[in-house]
Amino acid sequence: MSRRALAVGTALGAAGLALALGACGRKALPKPPELVAPRPVARLALTTAPEGVRVEWSRPTEYVDGTTMEDLGGFVVERNRNNSSFAEIARVEVTDRGRFQKRRRFTYLDRAVASDVTYHYRIVAFTTDGYYSAPSGAAAITWTPPSASPSPAPSPPAPRQP
Repeated sequence: MSRRALAVGTALGAAGLALALGACGRKALPKPPELVAPRPVARLALTTAPEGVRVEWSRPTEYVDGTTMEDLGGFVVERNRNNSSFAEIARVEVTDRGRFQKRRRFTYLDRAVASDVTYHYRIVAFTTDGYYSAPSGAAAITWTPPSASPSPAPSPPAPRQP
């Protein structure tokens, strides 16, 4: 092999190595943890169901910094009773990661409710890496079980015959 061919081959090899090494690594600067948490859930609705309280909320789609979120892991459903401290009552996992069409709304049915008690609910979203959003705004409801089917009205007494 000639010196010229050897020099050209060495130069091309070094250039290829530089291109390969320059392309590896992160595509962007790392972000602080407080910016990769999901934005809080914006829409929370409560309805009375015969079996309990139905909690429905919307899916957050962005991180706190406004960039699109693709790693939503799930939600923590929290409840308090008569203005006590909030406590976790359930976790709802997100199972549609990587799918083209993602769920926009999530629901949870709280069956552990008592009649004529006021409950407050809020939702906390979290990523697959364990970053948690701030809690959503709380929504309140007083659960009253639906009344039993109404009994038919009594028929008027038959007229008396003399």
